Amino acid sequence: MGVCDCFNRGKKGSKNKKSVAPSGKVEQNESATFLSEVHDLLDERNKKLEVLKNMELFVIDNSLRETTVASIKAHTVESKRAIFQEIKKCGFKYYFIEAFNAETRMGDLFLEELIADKEDLSGAFAFCEMWERLEDGIPLPDIPVSLQKCKKFGIMNVMIEFDLMYHKVNYKKFDMDKLCEYIKNKVDWIRANLSPKSLIFLNIRDFSNTMKYHPERVWKVVNFLSTLPPEERVTGIAYEDMGKALMDHLAVWTKAVRSEMIRCGWEDGQFIFHVHEQWGMMHATNLECLANGATGIWCAVCTEGAALGHADSCTTILNMIRLGNTAVQKQYNCKYLRDAAIKVTEIASGHPPDSRTPIYGDRALDMLFGEEFMTMEESGTNNCEGFNMAEFLGVKRVVRVTTMASGEMIVLKLKELFGENEQFTEELGEEMRKQILENAAEGRREEYNSAVGLAMLFEQAGGDLTPDMAAAIEKSRDADPHIVNLIGEIKEEWDKWDGRDGEKVDNQLTFDHFYVGFMAPYFGCYRCADSQLGLKAIDMDNDGMVDWSEFKFYLIWAGRQYPEVKNSTELLDKAFRFGLIPAMKDECDRIRGKS
Repeated sequence: MGVCDCFNRGKKGSKNKKSVAPSGKVEQNESATFLSEVHDLLDERNKKLEVLKNMELFVIDNSLRETTVASIKAHTVESKRAIFQEIKKCGFKYYFIEAFNAETRMGDLFLEELIADKEDLSGAFAFCEMWERLEDGIPLPDIPVSLQKCKKFGIMNVMIEFDLMYHKVNYKKFDMDKLCEYIKNKVDWIRANLSPKSLIFLNIRDFSNTMKYHPERVWKVVNFLSTLPPEERVTGIAYEDMGKALMDHLAVWTKAVRSEMIRCGWEDGQFIFHVHEQWGMMHATNLECLANGATGIWCAVCTEGAALGHADSCTTILNMIRLGNTAVQKQYNCKYLRDAAIKVTEIASGHPPDSRTPIYGDRALDMLFGEEFMTMEESGTNNCEGFNMAEFLGVKRVVRVTTMASGEMIVLKLKELFGENEQFTEELGEEMRKQILENAAEGRREEYNSAVGLAMLFEQAGGDLTPDMAAAIEKSRDADPHIVNLIGEIKEEWDKWDGRDGEKVDNQLTFDHFYVGFMAPYFGCYRCADSQLGLKAIDMDNDGMVDWSEFKFYLIWAGRQYPEVKNSTELLDKAFRFGLIPAMKDECDRIRGKS
C-alpha cells in the first residue's frame, strides 16, 4: 500500500480498490518521482555548498578576548602573549586586542608591552561602544572612553557595538535617523583621530531579537550604511547570536541583509557573523549563514568563551576545506589551526580540549578510521572523495613492526624511537625480522612497537642496548606490577563476555561481543565495511574470533608505551586509540591496496 493510500484508510466512503495499472508500472513511476525529488533537492542544497567551496573568508580572530569571557582562569600578560603568538602562526591578519573601558585591564598592560617591543599593530582591532551614557533614555553623543583609548594606544581599527532594542533607550525619541547620525559622527571621528585608513565594523549586538520584533530598524541601519558614498563607507557590518535563534531564521535574515547591501551597490562590504552555543547548532549555523551571504566570521580559534562557548575558526575553516575550499588555504595557515586550537584552549582553561571536541579533541582523529574526512569531487556533486584530513593536518603515519615488516621498516622504527645509531643498519634490521618470524614459529606472540618491545627484540637479534633502550626497559620493569594488575582488571571484564551466550569459556570472543564489550566507544559503526576489515588486524590467527592473547598483545604494548597510566580505563583507551585503531587503519589500507 502506498503512503497516500494510508491516509485514506478508514475514511468514510473510501474503498479498497486494487490498482488498475500493473504493480511494476506503479512502482516504477513512484521510484522515478522519488529519485527526481532527491535530484532536485540536492541541486538546491549544492548551490549553498558551492558558495562554501568557492568563497574567501574574512576572519577577525578573537582569541585574546573571547577566551577571557566567563573564564574561570583569568588571563595574564604571559598568557596573552602566548595566545598572540598562536594567532600569528595561524596567519590571521586581523585580531581583537581588547575591549577598552575606563578601567586598566590586562589588555592595556599587554598593549604597553607590545608597543615597547615595536610590534606591528596594523591588524589589531578594539571593541568600542557607540555610546557609554544615557540621559532620559537618550544616548549621549560624547566620545566613549574606549575610542579615546584607541587613540592613546594607536589602535586604528574598530568594531563599534550598539543595540537596537536596549531596554533603557527610548527609541521613539532616539529613532533610527538619530542613530544613523551617531554612526556617521563616530566614523568621521575615527578617520580624523585614528587613521583615514581605519577598518571599521558596526556590530548589531542584538541582531536576532531585532530581526524578530523590529526588522525595520535593521533595514534602516543597513540601508544607510549601504547607500553612503563609496569613499565614506565602513569596512562592513557585524552581527551575532547567542545561540537562541533558529538556524533557518538566521539564514533567512542573513540573506535579506546581504541582498539589501548588494541592491544598494555595496557588494564589497563585509558581513561577518559570530554565534554562541546553546542547542548544539553553532557550527551548522555558522556554515549556514556563510552559505546565505555572510562573508566572514569573528571568533577565537577554539570554542572557549561565554556560557557554552562559540563557533570557532578552526572548526569552521576545516569544514570548508572538507567541502573543497582552496581559497582559505591560501589565506591562512590551515594546517596549523588544529594545533593552535589545542594550545589556546590549554592556555585559556589550564586543560586540554575535551577529548570528544570535533576536529581538535584528543579523539577527533579516531574517526579517520572507517569514516574518513573527505572533500567534494570536482563535479560538484555531494559525493566526497579524495581528501584525507589526517594527511592534510600532517598527522604522522607511524611505522608498525609486524611479521610482514621488512628489515628496512624495522630500522626506520628504531630511528623513530631511539634516534640515529651506527648499529641501526639494514643488516641488523634483517636479523630482527628473522627473529620476529622465529618467535612466531615458537608460538610467542610478542609486541615490537613500543620502545621496550623493540629494544628487547633488538637485543635478541644481537644488538647492544643503547642507554635510551636500557632506560626504557628499566622504566617498564618498575611499572610492570601496576600494568599487570590493570590488565587483570580488563581480563575480568573480558570473562564476563566470554561464554555469555552459554558457550564454553575459552578465552575467545565473537566479533559481536568484542565490539559491544570493548570496541563500541571508539567506533560508531560496527557493520560498515572498514570496521569489518579492520577487525582482521586483531584476528591474528584468522579464525574469525578475537583471542584474549591477541587483545592482550595491544594491552601489553600500551602498558610499555604508557607506563604512567593510572587505571584500566586509561590503559584500554591508550591501547585502542594509539595501538588498535592505527593498526586497523593500516589493515584497511593494505587490503585496499591489493584490490
